[in-house]
Formats: sequence, C-alpha cells, structure tokens
Amino acid sequence: MPSYQSSMQNLAKARAAWRPPRPWRSGDEARLIRRFVFQWLTARGKKPSARNWAQQLGISHTWLQKLVRKFMTDSSEMWRLQALKGDPKFAELTRAREYSRQMSERGELRGDSNLSRRAKLARLFERFTE
Repeated sequence: MPSYQSSMQNLAKARAAWRPPRPWRSGDEARLIRRFVFQWLTARGKKPSARNWAQQLGISHTWLQKLVRKFMTDSSEMWRLQALKGDPKFAELTRAREYSRQMSERGELRGDSNLSRRAKLARLFERFTE
C-alpha cells in the first residue's frame, strides 16, 4: 500500500500537469445554441417537443434540459442578449458550425472519440506528412 507521502507527491504531479478539457464546439456555436434554446423556451403557441428541438439543433436533449433549468432560475443574461442582438439567425448558426468544423480539423475540439486507435494514429500521421 502506498504511503501518504507518495500519494501526496503523485497528487501534486497530477495537479501540476492538469489542463482543462477541450470544448465540444466553438464558443460562438454554443452561444447561438443557447439563444435558440431560449427562443424555443419563450415561444408562444405550438412548438416542437424538447427532444425534437434538441435534435434539430444537433445537441442532446439533456443539455437542452440543463439550459432550460438554468434559464428558469436566471434568464436576465438571455433577455439582455435578446434585446441587444434580436432573434438568432440560422445563417449565424451555420457560420458558427463551419468554424467549429475548422477547429475540429485543427484538433482544438473534443471529438474523434468514436474513432479506433488505428484511425486516430493514421489521422495524426497525415497531418505531419503533408
């Protein structure tokens, strides 16, 4: 069984080497998705279900539910953005998704977790042989 001192040394090494995880998408895309979810939440009349709206936005319904809970507790920031920028536009979301794709190609985003180890190595070697 390791000693207390060695455990503390290992913990200090881990803390020194820690880095924050990479994001799933660009900041612009995340902000626009939040604005679309807020628009869906505050819409009147007939609107799609939460799962359907999440699917249309390309996000998980659990993230949509998390955003809804956050907006229910404090929506002041979203109302301010709504007043400042108006309704979100699909063209803005498309542009932000394109930027996220470029970031992903540069390896700045999370992803490729569903690729095999061999495919990841092949992609890595492709970048350095070009």
